[in-house]
Amino acid sequence: MIGAALGLFAAALIGLSDLFGRRITPRSSPVTTALTLQLFAALSVLGALFIWSGDLRSPAIALGAVSGVGFATGLCCYYLGLSRASSAVVAPVAAVLSVLIPFFWALTRRLDVSLLSSIGVLIALMGLLFAAQEALRESGIAAALKWGLLSGIGYGVGQAVLLDIESAAGPIAIAGQRAAAYLVMVPVALAARAHTFPPRGTRAAGVLAGVCAGAASVALFQGLRFDPLATVTAVAIFPIFTVAVGNVVYRDEVTKWQAIGILFAVIGTIAVVAG
Repeated sequence: MIGAALGLFAAALIGLSDLFGRRITPRSSPVTTALTLQLFAALSVLGALFIWSGDLRSPAIALGAVSGVGFATGLCCYYLGLSRASSAVVAPVAAVLSVLIPFFWALTRRLDVSLLSSIGVLIALMGLLFAAQEALRESGIAAALKWGLLSGIGYGVGQAVLLDIESAAGPIAIAGQRAAAYLVMVPVALAARAHTFPPRGTRAAGVLAGVCAGAASVALFQGLRFDPLATVTAVAIFPIFTVAVGNVVYRDEVTKWQAIGILFAVIGTIAVVAG
């Protein structure tokens, strides 16, 4: 239960990160938003090393870097998706894939996976289909779905790799993850001719978004020490928070089928955690 609780805490922090991060995009671009989050997330995690030290191990650093590339891909594609459709379309797609990939990764690593967890994955998949049903009818939203899928693959790979990092090397690996994510995003931003730093009026939001994202990484890895599969699955409940933020603060529309899809995704996620 500790792993699941920390995963839920990380999911809430992702929602807070989204609350602040989405204030940057209208003044710049989705790429600038993603780069800003990675920058301040990296700085916050590096700062945390002063109170949360870890062993310096090369394999863990390498895995952290691979995870960082996955997270950079996930975050960038997520905000590109949000520039084309609401969070109710992008977030559930990204979330379900970010559960499925670590789940099957866990199977290959012979981690114990119960029947209830397997049923939960199927329910989450049904939720994905429900959430995507209306989006597939419109070309603009279908493009957002594509970014949601790519985001989910990035996040899924990034989280799956974390399952192989030893807890003693965790802090260093998480710092490497965020630093690698930032370094990967810099050439992307330059190639897209996007700002590499948030414009004036959005910098405070960028700092808050990054700190929340960095804290989510710390909470996520702490949860992995107790129950890896429950933690990465609980993190996927973040659509509850991001969709709530999108609907209340940014006036994102949530249709009936999208709401049903999100509900199924959440139920499936809870089943995986309970299993």
